[in-house]
Amino acid sequence: MSDVADAGANPEPMEVTGLLTQPILPSPIINWILPARVRSKEHNDVVFVGERRIQVKEALPSGNLADVFEKNDLTGSPLGAKVINVGTQLPWETQGARSSRSIGRMEAETLAPQILFLALDSNELLFMYCAAGREDPFVTHYRPLPRDVNTSEKYGRHIAVDPKSRAVAVSASRNFFGIMWLNSSDDLQLQMIQGRLHPIQSENFLKVNGDILFMEFLYPKAIDDKRIILLLIIHTEYTTQALFYEWDELRMDERLSPNITTISLPAQDFLPTMIVPLAKESSFLLITTTSMAMYTPHSMNRPMRYPPIIPDTDPSQIGLWTRWARPSRNWLYSQRYDGIFLCREDGWIYYLEFGNEGELETQTSLGQLHCDVDTAFDVLDMGHEGGDFILAAGSHGDGGLFVQEARDHPRCVQRFLNWAPVTDAVVVPSYSEDPSKADQAHDRLFVCSSSSTGNGAITELRYGVEAQVGVAVALGEFSNIRDMWAMAKEMTGEIYLMITDPISSLLLHTTFDLKDGISALQDGIGFDTEQTLATGSTRSGFVVQVTERATYISKPDDPSSSQCVPHDPSHVVTAVTVDKADSLIIMTVSSPSGMFLRLVKILENASLCHPVDPVPLQKAPISILYQTWGTTGLIFQGTSDGTVLVFHVSNDGFCVNQLAKVSISVDVEDDISRAIDSLAVIRMSTGRESSAFLFCGLRSGILVPFEIKMNGFGLHSLDQQAPRHIGKTSIMLKAIETFALFTCGGELWRISYASDSNPSDYFLSRVWITDQSWPAYFPTAISSFDLVAVKDPETGFTSVVLFCFADDNLLVCSLDHETKTVPRRIDVPGNPNKLTYSKHIRHLVVSYSVTEPKLESNPLGRVTKSYIEFVDPDSQNPVTRSDRLATSDGLIPWRPSGSSGEKITCIFDWTAQKNGNEYHLIAIGTSLPIPDDPNDLQGRVLLLQASRDPNTPEQINCVDKYVQMLDRPVYAMAAYRDSLIVASGKRLFPVAARNSEVKWSRDITAVLPSPAVAMTVQGNLIYITTSRSSNLVYEIVKGDIVHVASDAIARDGLSHTFINGHGEQSDMMFVSTRGGAVQVFKYLDANNYKDFPILKARPSADLPVSMLRLVQGSKSPPLLFTTTTLYGFALNGSVYRMLLLEENERRLLESLLKLCLRDHAICPSLSARKRHIAAAKDFATTMHIDGNILARLAERDEQYLKEMLAQYSVKRAGTPLAALADEFYEAARGVLGESENHILAVFNWLRAVLHIEF
Repeated sequence: MSDVADAGANPEPMEVTGLLTQPILPSPIINWILPARVRSKEHNDVVFVGERRIQVKEALPSGNLADVFEKNDLTGSPLGAKVINVGTQLPWETQGARSSRSIGRMEAETLAPQILFLALDSNELLFMYCAAGREDPFVTHYRPLPRDVNTSEKYGRHIAVDPKSRAVAVSASRNFFGIMWLNSSDDLQLQMIQGRLHPIQSENFLKVNGDILFMEFLYPKAIDDKRIILLLIIHTEYTTQALFYEWDELRMDERLSPNITTISLPAQDFLPTMIVPLAKESSFLLITTTSMAMYTPHSMNRPMRYPPIIPDTDPSQIGLWTRWARPSRNWLYSQRYDGIFLCREDGWIYYLEFGNEGELETQTSLGQLHCDVDTAFDVLDMGHEGGDFILAAGSHGDGGLFVQEARDHPRCVQRFLNWAPVTDAVVVPSYSEDPSKADQAHDRLFVCSSSSTGNGAITELRYGVEAQVGVAVALGEFSNIRDMWAMAKEMTGEIYLMITDPISSLLLHTTFDLKDGISALQDGIGFDTEQTLATGSTRSGFVVQVTERATYISKPDDPSSSQCVPHDPSHVVTAVTVDKADSLIIMTVSSPSGMFLRLVKILENASLCHPVDPVPLQKAPISILYQTWGTTGLIFQGTSDGTVLVFHVSNDGFCVNQLAKVSISVDVEDDISRAIDSLAVIRMSTGRESSAFLFCGLRSGILVPFEIKMNGFGLHSLDQQAPRHIGKTSIMLKAIETFALFTCGGELWRISYASDSNPSDYFLSRVWITDQSWPAYFPTAISSFDLVAVKDPETGFTSVVLFCFADDNLLVCSLDHETKTVPRRIDVPGNPNKLTYSKHIRHLVVSYSVTEPKLESNPLGRVTKSYIEFVDPDSQNPVTRSDRLATSDGLIPWRPSGSSGEKITCIFDWTAQKNGNEYHLIAIGTSLPIPDDPNDLQGRVLLLQASRDPNTPEQINCVDKYVQMLDRPVYAMAAYRDSLIVASGKRLFPVAARNSEVKWSRDITAVLPSPAVAMTVQGNLIYITTSRSSNLVYEIVKGDIVHVASDAIARDGLSHTFINGHGEQSDMMFVSTRGGAVQVFKYLDANNYKDFPILKARPSADLPVSMLRLVQGSKSPPLLFTTTTLYGFALNGSVYRMLLLEENERRLLESLLKLCLRDHAICPSLSARKRHIAAAKDFATTMHIDGNILARLAERDEQYLKEMLAQYSVKRAGTPLAALADEFYEAARGVLGESENHILAVFNWLRAVLHIEF
């Protein structure tokens, strides 16, 4: 993000009065994957429904899913998701039988044929589709559900959709359900044309007695069958029943009094695990852990029963069948069969075929997906005749898109990475404490997660643009590629890539789909093998190579067309570029008579002409860029002394004039290099207006942007914006229209602008290169790159292919368009549960447990052991399990492990000082069962000394220094001088050497009301968060530990982190508790607690998820007075950022948040009370600012905020609501000072504060 002037900055310490929370990484859990064409029939959309967000992706012909839209403003978490058909047919219906009567066929083709239907835990139903051409593409309709029921009877537990989309149903977990009658398809399509959605025609709520296990609509028996049949499986204390509710769609009077049929299920079907409605004979399949039963209308009391399906590989294990899906089949097949996929929780899939009479005819084992499937499973129709595309995901482990070819096992083509459930987290600074690298420092977020398969992982959570490797090619003798140029031939789908090092060049060839890999073109095609200065192509298909000695022009597929034009031996080319649009070569040459700018035109016959005489130059350019501007062109040149030269080229190419000469201004020391090594232009178009920006990459690692202002006569001005320090090495830039990439210090970055193209409002995002087959991979250094845009002629989707050279390999990557979470996973041979970072050895310390069968004495028994491992944060290899034999042979270093059943409960990195010496230890607390009483637990404290091996620095050696048994488990530890404070059970006691500086009392009087979950020592005070009794403060007095203060409200604590105050600011502690609450406690010294023993939390926040771990970051937030960034990690994998606010900042963000809450586009589903009354009370009591809502405003533009303010400053002048606008302008002046355009200044500031960059 660009720098924004902080005109209102105040160096004096300010009082903290607010808390800004912002979800920066969403949960990766996918609960439902639904193939649903929610835009139009032309788009093969897939909807991912996760935790409080909906993602719309499009299935591409290449077989991958591309991101399209995302909706993250849901009022609650989805409990169920289904698809309603509006313009589609049942499988067996005659093709074309259903037609639109009220709208034209062409209009119907542009409408969404399907609607998404969800139940939310906020007691609402949500209906949704997407419409093109809207700022917010989602058209929604919320339907509140009855609220006068207890928790167990809350609606949304089950939802169902009639196969003919005539009705939907929603039920509670027991006793109640409701049916909603939908408007006709013609009515719904007419609403879509009008840009609205109101699907419900009428509704009826009914009551049953018992727990509702399943609810499904059954398929009609025939096409002309007008019945609507709803099946409910009800369980009571003594029986399980199937209830059939039946309506006639033509009779309105039956809607309130349906026909009800009840049958009691046999004992073997008492607790079914799955119900599958079949498309034949209004039948359904009931599946239990031991059998399958087919119920048809003719055999309800005597169902056809089938044995359980057991995979061939392990017949001793009978897993739980969790999901089913019906694939798309042609009309002829659907007339004879009904085919369904069954999926087991461990990923085994079977295909079942049922005949017209409802009988099972064939069952086929298709293999295993090798992922957990307990949430999402469906089949995607991609028009692939050779097989099916299967979508699967689970709450533990990764999901994926799989291709199921005929007579073959499923093959994964795209992974959906899942780092949940998170068991612990840590933040690692990206650099050592080097002030020269402060601008580039970022926080590295690591979490550890468990898996139901017993193989967990350590995952680095990164945010940016993903570039996924498709092909990696070792280039042999090329070890230091200096530059590369990619050229695309859209008509043939080919890409040529010229690579060069200081002594040679090579031309490579590939295709858009990379099916044939990448190959080197042989000699004899008309190009030289010496170092290349520039390469490009022309519209007619010629590839142009410029070297120091000559210019080569050739068509690689037609070597006879090649031409070679030698350069004057007395001329030296200093900078050159090739433009495709105008078929121009623009170069600067140094000759005995001076420095000149030369233009060379490439003709259709591959010959060259010089349309204009050489233009003399006063300065020697080292970089050059040509841009076509309408019918003319602009040449930008960068010099070694930091000067930008701009030349105008007439539309006929016969006239070149210098337009501008601008010297860059950087606020750095005088001796730094200002040489401009690279140039790039980004163009943005917003409606009728367009804007352009020039970026200069300096050799000193500084990025300098300019706004290019054009008028009817050409270039009007070149206005420099604030420079940004990126690194200490040269910045190399390349651009494609709306964005640019650059390398600096071996890292790859993207520059982009928001839609409103504010010149001072550009964003920097890291580009993360990933390899699906190597989850831990990342390139250590990128030396050169180029990129090319490829547009699919069928879908119109534009993809970007990135070529880069890293780790001695040429990587061909698919570059994403949007920023997102890009995880990097280090596999662990067990389930990790604790994670910390040791600054001393610069390694992660992780504990993990391994469960194995106890075959010797009890074949059914299991043994669980815990292990400790040290992991390099930059490791690209999985963690290997410690082996006793290899350790005894000296092949691998020793690692501590627990006894059977022992669990590691905490890890503490301890650096103690004594007598001027510094000691580093790693303290480990454990919990283990007592041998004589397995239901009771005891604990241990272990002290380890870890260090780097002097001969192999990447190897960590460790030895155990101290072990102490305790009568209760150890849950928290903290250091006090040269002693270790341990919380064991409900007791606090020190672990210290005999000659400790602190003389501890033999009997510590402190007793905790409940076990500790986190502990921090600051001075003589001990801050403790407990599992049931919230926060407590203890003081160390004369070797004893004495209670001095506590929270007035008993809360279930989860984590805390302590923030040291600066100047007049108080020390603060962030505390997270169950239910999603985060409180900030301000702490004083021990003397104040004598008068104020009750702790009060303010500000505080109630988040949608509980924060399992709170961790302080090292990167200071931009443009805020606070220097502290805090991260909160939830069990479901989501990550929140928390920032403290001073009074003016809080008031400004509060005024913006009040405007957003009243805006129906930003907050579409809030009640009137929440918009106007409850919100004001919440601000007054909690001082919490919801950054999730403000982020929706930041996604819009300055004009939107201006219109929001106009509603209250103009239209409602003289009313109390007009105070909202007054509050905004007053707060804006308090934070940013006086400004010519307060709205623009605030909008830039808001985007900078909310920008995610790590």
